[in-house]
Amino acid sequence: MKTRLSSATQRLGVSLLSIVAIATAGLSLRLSAAAQSPSSLIAPPPKQAKPKKHPPSPPDSSSHPGISIPITPLGFAPPAAFYLGDRLTQASLNFLSEDSILFTFRIPGLIEREHAPPGQGSSTDTSQDERNIRAVVLSLPSGKVTAEAVWRLHDYSRYLWMLNGDHFLLRDRNLLQMGDASLHLEPFLRFPGPLKSIELDPKQQLLVANTVEPPAPETGEGAASVPSTGPEIASTTPSGSFRLDNPTGSRSENQRLLRILRMADGKVLLFTRLEGAAPHLPIDGEGFYDAIRGNGLSWLISYRTFSGADTPILQVESTCFPGLDALAPGIVLASACTGDAGRKLIALTRDKHRLWDAATPPTWVWPLLVHSGPRLARATLDVTHPIGPMTPLDREDIRGQTVQVYDLATGRVALTVPASPVLDGGGGFALSPSGNRLAVLHAGAIEIFDLPPAPPLPQGPATQP
Repeated sequence: MKTRLSSATQRLGVSLLSIVAIATAGLSLRLSAAAQSPSSLIAPPPKQAKPKKHPPSPPDSSSHPGISIPITPLGFAPPAAFYLGDRLTQASLNFLSEDSILFTFRIPGLIEREHAPPGQGSSTDTSQDERNIRAVVLSLPSGKVTAEAVWRLHDYSRYLWMLNGDHFLLRDRNLLQMGDASLHLEPFLRFPGPLKSIELDPKQQLLVANTVEPPAPETGEGAASVPSTGPEIASTTPSGSFRLDNPTGSRSENQRLLRILRMADGKVLLFTRLEGAAPHLPIDGEGFYDAIRGNGLSWLISYRTFSGADTPILQVESTCFPGLDALAPGIVLASACTGDAGRKLIALTRDKHRLWDAATPPTWVWPLLVHSGPRLARATLDVTHPIGPMTPLDREDIRGQTVQVYDLATGRVALTVPASPVLDGGGGFALSPSGNRLAVLHAGAIEIFDLPPAPPLPQGPATQP
């Protein structure tokens, strides 16, 4: 019997303004005491020259990797086929530097069960989701293992994020640790409840954390507990006191919280309590990007500062809420839906320039993005038919996975290659810090492709690195 995969994983057509109205809803979400007046959203965008359009490219059979490192001797085994569609993070491939790779993956074996900490009952017990992750650092071009470790993690969501300067963040339950090229880990931040996801701005100065936490203790205006040693517990207000936006509501259930923290010192700048699922928040500088619905298929892409000011950028056409991703300082990618169930990628700058458009076919679904320097890598599942309410996806419909590398400045496709095994939760490809190398899991190896230097990013007040 075929197992139907939900198509509900696509983005909901709901503006982030209705979910994260963090600057104007009385939630103390201001970087400064005085809120600014929102800019007018009625003025039409300035006329500009029509951007270049780039059709999708098929896999380039003439491209060959410069380096190929077998992964079976490292202990890697492809995930079982029945995991397809669950979008679990089964591995993570990353560049630590131009000449070193961090490869992590699940390894089989018995796991010694841990006793729940005091105060945690079965509802918070995640022992059934424990897994061992092997981490290896590989030197290029030899593939020599220069460091290795085994981490015990407690869920199947994404666990690794790269930082600048050969460092990374490792997530497990309510703890974020910072690691380096020797795989030495130091506690960085500890939250009052499980950390579900994090996001970083392009400059890696701010961190967005989504957590599920128990209700606040009845401590009045007392400050949140801060241990004398180890990582600090992230509070829920910049002042350190635990404050709810709905103090008269029920305090017996867990709550979802969104925080924006400063990476330099872990200080919480902004926070809010969420009623539903945590939104994707494309932060950049002192604000975030949003899409505001207009007439018909029109959506206004806007930049909203944390202090409440709105700056309209440009309008795009989409049959769904266009997904937004901050790729570089001052550059946002809008992923619009087309009438044939395909996608149209539209690169915009905060300075109100439309850089390029690129169409992708309707049979390339579930995109995953990695951006570094002046390039973007985008992986999609290659399926037999478009996904829709009446045409859900079966595992048998997945034919493979394709990775494309784009030049951010022009939208030119620099490389198109296949990836295997199919990792629908991500982790099978990476860009080097310069963007001049792509690493892909394929055919039982880590394949490294060397790319020519990309065109420089456009220069403007909002796009300064």
